[in-house]
Amino acid sequence: MSKSLACADLATAFLAVLGNEKASREIFNISGEKYVTFDGLARACAKAGGFPEPEIVHYNPKEFDFGKKKAFPFRDQHFFASVEKAKHVLGWKPEFDLVDGLTDSYNLDFGRGTFRKEADFTTDDMILSKKLVLL
Repeated sequence: MSKSLACADLATAFLAVLGNEKASREIFNISGEKYVTFDGLARACAKAGGFPEPEIVHYNPKEFDFGKKKAFPFRDQHFFASVEKAKHVLGWKPEFDLVDGLTDSYNLDFGRGTFRKEADFTTDDMILSKKLVLL
């Protein structure tokens, strides 16, 4: 069984929590050190999967009824997560960056054909079909 890069970083953070009084009842973000926008995340996912640079289409989620399905970026407000607290309190530092972790996850899940279900692009198709009508 191969070792997942993303899981390796998470495991070292978990180990740093054990026996650490300052970590009690705290929440930590465990990821890479660089901040990334939704556009940047889309580009990183494409790179990780070995796909060409994506065409990024911005849309107003209020113009769509996706039902129970969710469309990327899964929320309609900006946010960010920082690893600074984990670095300071746990003395932890990520070993892998976003693209390394995404590439590893993609290869482990999709590259070997062991993914649980096919990707569902229904919401993407809804957004893109409206864009094409507006052109």
